[in-house]
Amino acid sequence: MAQKLDEILSNLSEAGFRLTRLRRAVIEIFLGSTLPLSAVDIIARLEKKKAAFNKTTVYRELAFLKETGIVKEIQFLHERVKRYELSSLDHHHHLICLKCKKVEDVVLESHLEEQEEKILRSTGFHVLNHSLEFLGICHSCR
Repeated sequence: MAQKLDEILSNLSEAGFRLTRLRRAVIEIFLGSTLPLSAVDIIARLEKKKAAFNKTTVYRELAFLKETGIVKEIQFLHERVKRYELSSLDHHHHLICLKCKKVEDVVLESHLEEQEEKILRSTGFHVLNHSLEFLGICHSCR
């Protein structure tokens, strides 16, 4: 985690961006998480760390991290809240429990890129990105 943090901070610094304590703390939170996080999740984790911050600044920081490509935004169909995860993660999809709201990452064996190529050939539609969610009930809630 420390190596990845140093890499991200170094890239930001080289691009001329400031390395604020809040920016560093938010990136550390993403690096320590295996799940997509909402702004509320980030704020709760910052409060646990007893970090000094302004809620509005957290939202601005998330927008900055998205704009610079460090995180990507995820909008699950079953909820209104925006979530974010590191862009550097391998491409994956999500298993979402409708009871406890637990989210797990899942990597599919077959490549959806092949399907995207078929779509392009048959319709001329160029897929830029896709999102796949599996909604159901997890083992713990059954």
